[in-house]
Amino acid sequence: MQTHIKVLGWLHIVLNAVALAAGVLIWLVLTATGAIAAASGEGRDALPIFAVFGGIGTFVLVLVAVFVLPGILVGWGLLREAPWARPLGIVASILDLFNPPLWTALGIYGLIVLFNAETAAIFEGRRPPVY
Repeated sequence: MQTHIKVLGWLHIVLNAVALAAGVLIWLVLTATGAIAAASGEGRDALPIFAVFGGIGTFVLVLVAVFVLPGILVGWGLLREAPWARPLGIVASILDLFNPPLWTALGIYGLIVLFNAETAAIFEGRRPPVY
């Protein structure tokens, strides 16, 4: 079961890091688009375009970060078998179910792994017997 915990931790880290990178890319594209539009415009009338595009890009980046940073934290905690990582991972897995298709699969896998009795024993500090 420890292998499944490690895989789940890495999946949380990688998928959420990719989503964060996509948020940064969206922010860069919107901010650059606003800057180009403002630079090609005439005088003071073009300046609000940069603020609008930059503001939308920043809003998208902050929104993405709010949703993915807890997932990265859960992955890090699972890799270290921190006691707080299991309950937080269960909550993250339940929330992942509402984000199809990739995160839904991650949520199902996470719930299967984290509700396993052997996993509970690992996170409570008592190792299961080896047969």
